[in-house]
Amino acid sequence: MSRPVRTRPGRGPSPLVPLAYLICAAAAFVVASLGVAWLGPELAGHYYHPRLLALTHTVTLGWVTLAIMGASYQLIPIVLERPIWSERLARWQLAILAVALTGMVAHFYLGSWPGLAAAAILLAVGVVFHLVNVGMTLRSFTQWTFTARLVVLAYGGLALTAVFGLALAVNRIWPFLPGEFFPILHAHVQLALLGWVAPMILAVAARVYPMFFLAPAPRRVHSVLQLHGLAAGVPAVVLGLLGVPALLVAGALGVAAALGAHAAWVGEMAWRRRRPGLDWGLRFVLTATAFLAPAAVLGVAMAADRLAGPRVAVAYAVVALGWISLTIVGMMLKIVPFLVWYHAYSPRAGREPVPTLTQIAWPRAEGLAYLLLTGGVVLLAATVLSGEAAWIRAAGAVLALGSLAFAGALVRVLGHLWPSAPGAPTWPPHSPRLRTTREEPGPRSPREEPPRSASRVLAGRA
Repeated sequence: MSRPVRTRPGRGPSPLVPLAYLICAAAAFVVASLGVAWLGPELAGHYYHPRLLALTHTVTLGWVTLAIMGASYQLIPIVLERPIWSERLARWQLAILAVALTGMVAHFYLGSWPGLAAAAILLAVGVVFHLVNVGMTLRSFTQWTFTARLVVLAYGGLALTAVFGLALAVNRIWPFLPGEFFPILHAHVQLALLGWVAPMILAVAARVYPMFFLAPAPRRVHSVLQLHGLAAGVPAVVLGLLGVPALLVAGALGVAAALGAHAAWVGEMAWRRRRPGLDWGLRFVLTATAFLAPAAVLGVAMAADRLAGPRVAVAYAVVALGWISLTIVGMMLKIVPFLVWYHAYSPRAGREPVPTLTQIAWPRAEGLAYLLLTGGVVLLAATVLSGEAAWIRAAGAVLALGSLAFAGALVRVLGHLWPSAPGAPTWPPHSPRLRTTREEPGPRSPREEPPRSASRVLAGRA
């Protein structure tokens, strides 16, 4: 077992640890977006296709899960004020997950079930490493706030999702699962979306959105609806899919109530915010929230058997993953510049001129990514309903261009990690209006910055 890193409460691991996760996640996002354009004919047909399963897991595991895990290693010390237990274990986990994800996607694409099972076992090991690291981080934790409860709920969903996925992979070689295959598959999908990803997004949003927008935290009614709606709704949906149909609609309504409460709070927060302007990261998360309404409508309609069929199911997945993906893109446009600034400039802050977070970003690329990604999600949801492969490919091309613009914005920021590299941004620039951080001196080393200062920098105030 990895030796824990000795850090003081509220401090996270090296910024390079979450950055490594986020870079891998962004790469998977670009690959998946290109895959949508490539697999237009498959997306026009039934969703249970080996190549579509490869695409789905590139999105859900390579993009969404890696991004959340990486962000958690940065945000848990800030959000829950607990030091990450083991930085070394986090690094081993990323290596294991990268190998497992590559193997899973490749074997899904080829339809090779023995290789898929082996990769799924390796993936489960990586997930266990993450759960151990987080569990040891939260040991003796006593401040069970709304955010903390949702984080624990999300990690319970992650564990169950991994178990379901491993069982499905092994079942392809040695059939042992009772009942029909597709209900179990649907339960696995809903566990991943509603039991793992949704509560984690809601948990982090409740803590960092008010910091980003300079707005009030969720009111108690919003918190109660979100927490209890997911805690009761997700198990009901899963059990309803597995053989207790009477629970399915009630569970879907509970989840819809939770997501509706989240959307209502985000709308209220945006209305009452004290931040005068919105950067592209904040526009992403606000726009992403708008996708919750059609996702909830489609989910409840399918649960009530008012809508059915492969095209509706794929459209639901596109809209749900659109909310998730646009939210993660917006969060990464806030987190990655902070991590880069923290690693590259915080030791020099207060002693020489250094850029602000705004000055190391690339707003034009972020704005282009916003237009292409939001438009691409809408177009993709509409075209998969139509079932026209050519139009699906066109929507995928828009998504791919948006993902490349997003990647370009990240690469521009990451260039500040290597200021001596050819073509990297130089600092200070030739500008008469050079802003420094002498008004708010930085620490002498990244490990010495207190969590409150880190929160201010992350919010874009420094």
